[in-house]
Amino acid sequence: MRKKNLSKKIWFILGLIIISLIVIFFVMFSIFQKEVAQPKGTISNNFPDSYKPYIEELKKQHPNWIFKALYTNLDWNYVISQENVYGKNLVPKSYSDSWKNTKPGEYNVEIDSGWVDSSKQAVEYCMDPRNFLNTVRVFQFEELSYESSTNTVSNIEKILYGTEFYNRIVEYKTASRK
Repeated sequence: MRKKNLSKKIWFILGLIIISLIVIFFVMFSIFQKEVAQPKGTISNNFPDSYKPYIEELKKQHPNWIFKALYTNLDWNYVISQENVYGKNLVPKSYSDSWKNTKPGEYNVEIDSGWVDSSKQAVEYCMDPRNFLNTVRVFQFEELSYESSTNTVSNIEKILYGTEFYNRIVEYKTASRK
């Protein structure tokens, strides 16, 4: 009988040790995740070094902005070759020649009224996000998914302040409701 009780105690202690180790693991993992997670107002270390000066400048002006790198895993040269197809990307005919396709037979040919085919250099410039990391153009990269911590009525009211929608209830109507 004594041996059976001792065996139960050993299994009980082993169980407690295993549970303790699991709890410690999850606590340590949680702490590690908090350290790795991008704190508000910092720059993600996942950005290539060539992006960091632009982002650091934006952070000086807007310390509460959060920047997260998004990798598409697309090959730059392949993407440029697919976008640099005659007639796919247009620029106004009034732009300088450096923005226009200068291939013989295609140069300055209007594809649409007032629009001509763009040059490879123009496509590369427009496809490079670093050219748009400034206070005006950065918003084209804004993450638009719902974020419960920031998409609150209070924050939306701050955005709408000074507009006709501020502090108003907006009702959306569908075709079935008249």
